[in-house]
Amino acid sequence: MAEYRAKEGQADRHGEMTGAISFNMVLTMVPVAAWSFYLGPWVLPDHLWVIVVISIVMSLVLPFAFLRLSQRIWAWFSSWTDKW
Repeated sequence: MAEYRAKEGQADRHGEMTGAISFNMVLTMVPVAAWSFYLGPWVLPDHLWVIVVISIVMSLVLPFAFLRLSQRIWAWFSSWTDKW
């Protein structure tokens, strides 16, 4: 498996960081959207402010939680597309 080439704090001109950020946003926004539109209103139908606060906290915390996973997925995807 390919390794993630971008180093911490290093500008990336080859797209490694951009791809990882894209995967990170997909990994983050799926649970946030699921909570905001389906699970939150189903679990807490009368507490809209709680749903909004939890959604905001999730959108701030999950990008950091999924950082390494998104880098690994991007490294794998980049390696896979390089074989074409």
